[in-house]
Amino acid sequence: MKTRKRYILAKVESTYGTDPTPTAALNAILTTGLQRTIYAGDTVARNLDRSTLGADEQLNVGPFAQVTFGVELAGSGTEGTAPAWGPLLRACGFDEDITVDTSVEYSPVSDDYDSVTIYYDQDGERQILKGARGTVQFMMNPGQIPMMQFTFTGLYAKPAAITPVTPVVSSFMAPLPVNKTNTPTCTLGTYDAVLRALEVDWGGEVPYLNFVNLEEVFIVDRAPVGNMTILAPDIGDKDIFALAESHNGVTLSAFQIVHGTTAGNIITVDAPKAQLSGIQETDISGELGYQFGLRLLPDAGDDELVITLT
Repeated sequence: MKTRKRYILAKVESTYGTDPTPTAALNAILTTGLQRTIYAGDTVARNLDRSTLGADEQLNVGPFAQVTFGVELAGSGTEGTAPAWGPLLRACGFDEDITVDTSVEYSPVSDDYDSVTIYYDQDGERQILKGARGTVQFMMNPGQIPMMQFTFTGLYAKPAAITPVTPVVSSFMAPLPVNKTNTPTCTLGTYDAVLRALEVDWGGEVPYLNFVNLEEVFIVDRAPVGNMTILAPDIGDKDIFALAESHNGVTLSAFQIVHGTTAGNIITVDAPKAQLSGIQETDISGELGYQFGLRLLPDAGDDELVITLT
């Protein structure tokens, strides 16, 4: 089998763990760096007593599978139409709210999580991961393609032979690189920050549980953290140190970044309460830069990171 001849299909489940039958025409995902862990899980040894030395058999007490991959961050091309990667965010603990002809918003939820069935096809062989849920990292670095990096855990099933299909990925728009033209807004409070790098880890805690009468992948917590590098401002223009200090009280700022300028492909990321920490100096082509740790905190609740497509 050829290593590069691989793709996935993913579709939201109506009932947890029940295969909704993703199709190549409607549910193909355009990925980068697609990898899988075919057969994972905790093991126990039998630890048998015997008259000779030697190893014991080990049993997998709860088999599951995982897939990791990147997806380019771009809109659907039409206002109020969900992007093809929408099911993936839904299975990472986000709600999808569509306003027809206007916008699509993804905001976090704390219960009633969606799940997806993922078909992992590898050159004529298919592994089906039902009940899959996951977590995501967002990367928006100037000079690079904006990306989402997903990790999904699903129920184990042994791979089986299939007739290969042709995935249709025409609904995925070509991405715009992050730069001054394509990314017109990056603000901390009212300050226009000169962004050099931004990465946010959604920090989803997604355990697989296998008990009597229960087998499921859960989402039990999240803690969005990351790091950000900006060009150092003159302290007279912006006292950036006040945002990073926490020894005498914490200062929180609203953070926003807008990527894209054409209707249908404008992505706005809002964090109402961002905390900077751990300021470090870095060189940016001879200019002074500051690198911070980043924590995204909820305001009213279930709003610490909201992604809006317009």
